[in-house]
Amino acid sequence: MRAAFGDRILLRVKDNSGPPVFTKPLRPNGQTFSRWGTIAHETLVGKGSRSVVVTDKARELRMHLPTLDEYVTLTPRRVTPVYPADANLIISLLDLHVSPSRSSDQLDGRVEILEAGTGHGALTLYLARAVHGANPPCSMETSESSKAALVAEPSSGEKVSKWANVREDWKSQRRGIIHTVDISLGNSQHAQGVVEGFRQGMYTGDVDFHVGEVSDWIDRRLAMRPALPENGEGQSFLAHAILDMPSSYRHLEKVSTALRANGVLIAFNPSMTQIIACVEEIRKKKLQLILDRVLELGLSMTGGREWDVRAFKPRALVRKDTKTKDSALDQEDISCTGSNEDGEASSASSADAEAQNADHVQAYSETENNWAMICRPKVGNRIIGGGFLGVWRKMRNTERAVSNS
Repeated sequence: MRAAFGDRILLRVKDNSGPPVFTKPLRPNGQTFSRWGTIAHETLVGKGSRSVVVTDKARELRMHLPTLDEYVTLTPRRVTPVYPADANLIISLLDLHVSPSRSSDQLDGRVEILEAGTGHGALTLYLARAVHGANPPCSMETSESSKAALVAEPSSGEKVSKWANVREDWKSQRRGIIHTVDISLGNSQHAQGVVEGFRQGMYTGDVDFHVGEVSDWIDRRLAMRPALPENGEGQSFLAHAILDMPSSYRHLEKVSTALRANGVLIAFNPSMTQIIACVEEIRKKKLQLILDRVLELGLSMTGGREWDVRAFKPRALVRKDTKTKDSALDQEDISCTGSNEDGEASSASSADAEAQNADHVQAYSETENNWAMICRPKVGNRIIGGGFLGVWRKMRNTERAVSNS
């Protein structure tokens, strides 16, 4: 792939004796200034990676098209991005497998993923790359660059209208779609620029940007979709959802309604208390979500460290309540290691085990009916930085009924 106007380029000294230079988007008559001299953007356009260019100070620099990891880390930001290691882990948790679209079944097996909290647009790019192979090729007639060229032409109104119709027709054939929603218009516009600036906007067509509250956006989408009870999914249309926002628990009910059975819902938060708020919200409202795992992210561990997070009712308090059911039925465990999808408690997470390990249990809070929270790291040492991922899976209606019984 060769550099074109609009791309950002990494310039490195041939002997790697100094830090790289990350250019602004290449433009006609543009220049990049560095300690090694000035270089005109026209000298970079049309050249491929590892080409050597010379500055006005006769210093030789080797040019590189930035990788996705380099691009999201080095691009100017309004908010903190999701860094490459965390983004790659999130993508692996979704376990995505897409196939090229075929004209006969382009709507069959469509993968629609919700990202609530667009932010910098870093995770948006990783998600778009993961589903890009499911979509038909985006030809020059439907690309954003072709629209810009048309707008620059005089009397181009009819051509732009034709471009819009072709573009919409192409979008209707997509089988991999990233819906990214942000409450801030400025963040959304910035992220759209970040996506369009990578490799000549190759992933732009895979992403739909929206501004507003994610719950309101879901309400509008569901209102546009007919209910299909015969397929067991109702109006559900999301394959997976990622909530990267401070108050994720406020939107769990709406998001779970739009999530398909066995779809993954990930809450990405900087503190464990926010993950616990999600666990409590799911328990109180009996949402059709089962906790799969809770991971702590950080610099010193690849893949994250697993935490034990679950709601439990201490046996001693159960025995004091004469109006409760049998204690074995009252014991509700929503740990990813302490229960299976049928709600059966394992021996490792039974009330006896909790009593024996009481000195290791941190009770985060007590809520109604004497429920308390366990919150502790499962294994490993303390790590620095990162955040927390709560990972749930959507159950079917019949599974929730069996679990409640």
